[in-house]
Amino acid sequence: MAQLLKANGLLFNAARRDVLCVLLRASAPLDVDTTLAAARSDGSHVSRAAVSRFLNLLTRLGVAEVAARRNARRFFRLKRQTQTISLSCVRENRIIEVRDDALVQAVEHMLHGRGYRLAEGIDFRIEPLAASSDRPKA
Repeated sequence: MAQLLKANGLLFNAARRDVLCVLLRASAPLDVDTTLAAARSDGSHVSRAAVSRFLNLLTRLGVAEVAARRNARRFFRLKRQTQTISLSCVRENRIIEVRDDALVQAVEHMLHGRGYRLAEGIDFRIEPLAASSDRPKA
């Protein structure tokens, strides 16, 4: 990471190291505020502006990506070899990540057939089905 930042005229300072550590430990995409809270709980003195700028920089450099969006909030994650599908559950206010290469390939194939490609990953807004007793009988 230090070499990549240096090549772009930037330093790998303590604040950036703290944010990167939070991203490496994250099991789900994080927004700026969650990243900031996690870094500060580890003893970091990073500012919200520094977190936001670094997440945007990592995205521009291709190290991170916007995995999901909820209203004006963007949720970032480090890029992985395996594509993931982010399911944003609107009722439970959480993000569920699914790693299924066949499903990702099917979505990419469908988009390609219509003249599109994925730009930032796959994000679906979902909500739980009604309880089984509420479902209509077949």
